[in-house]
Amino acid sequence: MNAPDEIAVFSKRFIVYIVIVGILALGVVSVFAVIMLSPSENIKESQIDNSVLERGTIFDRNQQLLAMDTKVGRVSLRRNELMKRDPETKQQVLDESLCQELSDILAPILGTSEQDILNKIYLSPLYIVLKKKIDKSVINRIKAAKEGILDTTVESAVIARFTDEPNEKKRNKKIETALKSARNRLKTVMRKVRLDIVSSRVYPQENLASQIIGFVGDDNRGHEGIEYLFDDVLSPAETETGKHIVLTIDVKIQHILEKIAAEAMDENKAEAVMLTAMDAQTGEILGSASLPNFNPNEYYNYPDSTWRYKPALFAYEPGSVFKLFSISALLDAGAITESSVFNCTGHYDKVNPSITDLQVHGMVTPEKIIALSCNVGVSLAVERIGNEAFYNKLTSFGFGKRVETDIPSEAPGIFNRLGSVDKRAKPAMGMGQGIAVNMLQMLQAATAIADNGVMVQPRLVAFIRNSEGKEEPFERKPPVQVLKPQTASSILKFMQTTATEAGTGWRANIGDVPMAVKTGTAQVIENRTYSETNFIASCMAIFPADKPSVILYVVIVKPQGASYLGGRIATIPIRQAVEELVDYLGLPRGKNARLEHSRNVTIPPNTPLPPVEDVMPDLTGFSKLNLLPLLSNDDFRVELKGVGHVSSQDPVPGTPLIHGDKITLYLE
Repeated sequence: MNAPDEIAVFSKRFIVYIVIVGILALGVVSVFAVIMLSPSENIKESQIDNSVLERGTIFDRNQQLLAMDTKVGRVSLRRNELMKRDPETKQQVLDESLCQELSDILAPILGTSEQDILNKIYLSPLYIVLKKKIDKSVINRIKAAKEGILDTTVESAVIARFTDEPNEKKRNKKIETALKSARNRLKTVMRKVRLDIVSSRVYPQENLASQIIGFVGDDNRGHEGIEYLFDDVLSPAETETGKHIVLTIDVKIQHILEKIAAEAMDENKAEAVMLTAMDAQTGEILGSASLPNFNPNEYYNYPDSTWRYKPALFAYEPGSVFKLFSISALLDAGAITESSVFNCTGHYDKVNPSITDLQVHGMVTPEKIIALSCNVGVSLAVERIGNEAFYNKLTSFGFGKRVETDIPSEAPGIFNRLGSVDKRAKPAMGMGQGIAVNMLQMLQAATAIADNGVMVQPRLVAFIRNSEGKEEPFERKPPVQVLKPQTASSILKFMQTTATEAGTGWRANIGDVPMAVKTGTAQVIENRTYSETNFIASCMAIFPADKPSVILYVVIVKPQGASYLGGRIATIPIRQAVEELVDYLGLPRGKNARLEHSRNVTIPPNTPLPPVEDVMPDLTGFSKLNLLPLLSNDDFRVELKGVGHVSSQDPVPGTPLIHGDKITLYLE
């Protein structure tokens, strides 16, 4: 072969080589494109979605589940598996007969319509998600269909086709053949259906404490509340295991408060109601109702205004409850004493517009200013302190600054420095007007009254628990002495007078528990002026007053019922809540003794281990010896940590289980 011929042959071979490489490259690019455009298609069927599986759990203070990951099914189709070649155009088109067949089978299983399934098939370009969250019963029905197990109605319909055959032997043979054909066809069609077991966020308490907890969106990131603020703790990057968050709230107390708040909202035709109970000594929030709220399991069905925790975000004029802190500031600074006297004529005309009371109170002491909620009396009292000293003392309670508790999006409120031009600003501030606070700021300030002048930061998170079951407390603001103990004691005494028939808060008194109370009513600012029809009614209680344990505070926004006065309507939910909380918390009532017992429980060795099947049982108290049968259970991966008896467990009792789940038991 001469040189030109060799060159020609080489050229042809080179071109063929280039074409082959190009085809292979195009195939790789196509596969890569499919992976990029539809990552879920490349997950092996029934494989767990590890991207969200390890998100930590949120508990209440008693280890009740508030937010958890659970495994659910996701049903989907690949569009390219539903195609066929058109005999005329030779183009790939949707196999409409197959699509109809799939919709007929899946609609009753998924609890949707055939048309809904067909719409999703026709409108989805590549990867068709038919349903994202299906429970175990639906998962089992999908699995049965994929194995060719006919639904009883379908099986009955097949059998009914041969009822006219007189020959029993022939009839049975025809039925057997038809059923076999139907089962094979079902298996063939259901091969097109993908069933993936994925992790999903579940909120077993539904609306309860929803604004505190927040929710996880379709992007697998936390939104609002604890889910948002601690997103990196609950679901850290890379391969770490998410940590658990234990809140200070008690599910039972939360339920009590939300029930009472709902009744108050309905009774008063209010726009919103907030009702919070806080430990007076530690600042731990035991329960915090904020209505209207939402169900985080279906957050998308609610307006986003219901997602946010109002006690931190909603800023309002506090009204007369704020007199507690005004009089505290005056007493602590020595500007007035308990025996100081002021003449309430019903009008304070030194400012424009003048400050008025509903009635003439006559000569009032600081105690009567609090008990009667006297606007004129507090206006006269604040004359005895300088602007800067008054402002500084009130800001030491934290007003005008974020509490920086365990909730995002907190409003700092409005607390402007007092100037020399606006003469009305100081008396207005004294009676809780011309400023804006949030509920948490008011609760924080109240701790100073309840605890000998020592103020503590409100908190919603008790601690973080790591994957090994160890607690990880995090740094808190240290307590601050903002009042002299004597000042706090005096204010507490004044509040007790308010809770008697001589004060505005008598309706909050339950009779057999010493109560410290202060009521408030404030006009709502609308379009830069005070509304004549919209008000905020409030009431704060500290109990038992002789040994403060709980601070309770209610705010009723824009009541439209029979009254808008805090002394009339806000005292009622306070009384109802105190009645229930005193008994639940075991606080002494009258001369009744308080019964206490240890919560430690040890299970006797001969107690049978509860079955570990579809739902995780409570294994608290069982010894390692008791647990031996569980260790040989092939359905689950069991890990024991520590020695002694089970003190905690992961997953917690009541958690749904699926084959292959890991169970970790912590022994002490």
